[in-house]
Amino acid sequence: MELHFICKHGENHTRLGDDFYETGNWVVNEGTANESVGGRVYLHEKQDRPAWHGGTIIEWRICARDPTRKIFKYRVDGPFRVRCREGWGREKAIVRS
Repeated sequence: MELHFICKHGENHTRLGDDFYETGNWVVNEGTANESVGGRVYLHEKQDRPAWHGGTIIEWRICARDPTRKIFKYRVDGPFRVRCREGWGREKAIVRS
């Protein structure tokens, strides 16, 4: 599974150390969040642009301010300059292989 989010460069993105990061908070149901662990996350400036960051999803947690939103921890571990050409709905795309 791949999660693609519209995330301006430097916003809603936190470096945790070494190659580990967290995304901002996104509306994703719990089943999809669980399914995404071990998959990939990609952060894009715009839908038609390649991702500027991403990696393998390690885990997720519920956003303290809004329990409908999830925050994804990921590890940068390979190429992430990919495009997502389908499945966009507002600020995200969920691609199942």
